[in-house]
Amino acid sequence: MKTENISINNKNYTLHLQYQDNEKLRKEFNRLTQKVWDFDFENYYQSGFWDNSCILYSLFEDDTIVSHTTVSLFEGDIDGKPGKFIQLGTVMTDEAYQNQGLSRFLMERILADFKGKANGIFLFANETVLDFYPKFGLVAVQESEAFQTVENLKLSNAIQKRKLDLDQENDLKLFENLVENAVSNTVFPTKNKSTTFFYCYANPEMGYKDSIYFIEDLKCAVVIEMQDKALHILDIFSAEKVDLMNIIAAFQDIPFDEIVLGFSPQQGNFQYRPWKDDDLQLFVTPELQSVFEKQPLIVPVLSHT
Repeated sequence: MKTENISINNKNYTLHLQYQDNEKLRKEFNRLTQKVWDFDFENYYQSGFWDNSCILYSLFEDDTIVSHTTVSLFEGDIDGKPGKFIQLGTVMTDEAYQNQGLSRFLMERILADFKGKANGIFLFANETVLDFYPKFGLVAVQESEAFQTVENLKLSNAIQKRKLDLDQENDLKLFENLVENAVSNTVFPTKNKSTTFFYCYANPEMGYKDSIYFIEDLKCAVVIEMQDKALHILDIFSAEKVDLMNIIAAFQDIPFDEIVLGFSPQQGNFQYRPWKDDDLQLFVTPELQSVFEKQPLIVPVLSHT
């Protein structure tokens, strides 16, 4: 935890960083998150999977949080070279403190703190702030979703799978080991164990705790979601490279007309179409702009913060 006294437009605030272990401050952070975004991070904290890759940047006036941005750190690569990505999320300012330069201060501070420490920064912005992030050099880019219809798939015989029960210690440890040691199956990897467990364990009511399957023959865990007649494969955690056709074959017992991927696959056999997460627009720093412009890509769905 780090604390600084800050003056912005002649008003005094306290900047708290990485303070999730402070119950009083965390409770206040959760209060504003619930007010603005209709969820909070308490289950995440209590799960034990909130690590130092999820960093809180919050401005307080006395004991009240007034503005916030979360920094999430990911392992990834650009053109096959290992590196790090930063995502900014959970951006919020209390209504009574808006238009006072607080979000600008946090943005400038984060960019300064991480200058030269990452291969790129990205974030998702709603339509009310589309003119805000270009002021900091970020540009809007198009995401593309990989999909394929059933008739264009050549699938092998069905492979056995079983649903994981993460309330059972053995299954939790199995999944944790696969996540920690997973090789990349996407051309835009954003590896972060903490974020994965936010979605797959800490928040059953809004995540995918009940949607994780283990395919023993392939030594992999698969997170899925059914929407209408589309089978969404949100992510794969495997000890070695896997053939997506074999993974899809394991789900032939579920009727579907289309396969949709929550990541950009390394192998072919897929079509692409423009994609947006509801009304959110992806913004990236210039280092990532060319990456998204030269090939169809999507930020892995389970990496969004």
